[in-house]
Amino acid sequence: MIVVQKLKTLIATALLGSPFFGPAGVALAVSSEPVSVTKEPPVVQTRTFDHANPGPEVPIKGREAATTHCSYDYFVDIGLQTVASRRSGDIYSHTFKVTRLAVRLTLPITFWLPDTVNRRLREHEDGHRQIYEEIYGNAEKTAQRQAQELLDETFIGQGKTLEEAKDDAKAKIGMELNRRYGHEILTYANLVTQLYDNATRSGTNRTPVFLAIRESFLQAWFINLTRKR
Repeated sequence: MIVVQKLKTLIATALLGSPFFGPAGVALAVSSEPVSVTKEPPVVQTRTFDHANPGPEVPIKGREAATTHCSYDYFVDIGLQTVASRRSGDIYSHTFKVTRLAVRLTLPITFWLPDTVNRRLREHEDGHRQIYEEIYGNAEKTAQRQAQELLDETFIGQGKTLEEAKDDAKAKIGMELNRRYGHEILTYANLVTQLYDNATRSGTNRTPVFLAIRESFLQAWFINLTRKR
């Protein structure tokens, strides 16, 4: 069994404009290289809803006029080598060395727009897409570095069989990679989108989208710089 982590979903909303993270999932990727990263192109779709009767499937809340869902998904196939084992009753505890990490990155984006959407609201939501895709542009380098750092590290897995112990160790490794990738990519995306919504008042003012995006990235860079000091 190959355990793969899917990163949580980032959601940007018009008007309220407060990104948050949703549930994780599971998927699969395979490679024979010690460390490999495959980044798939972003996939963008638009869904339209009745503004007067959105329906339960439409993920808007309160005064939100529209929303853009972006998921920085992270899938990984993990190769392990057993380096130590011990038994305590019916439970085996195995120490595994990470020998292979094959990562696959995806970026699905969904616009949820009302049937009465105007030009300003559409452009504002597209600004979120531009931010997500710009951040995704460097995601491959981030994932490559993080996977390389984890290669040859050891993790302990427990179970009644060797396979159960491997699955346990893979789950821990997947969670650690998930945490590292999310800490850099999702935290940064969250910051930039919040600054973008602040600059545009969630699409309700006349600040040009391009200018708001560039200002948001600049502010995020400065904030991160001051945090490192």
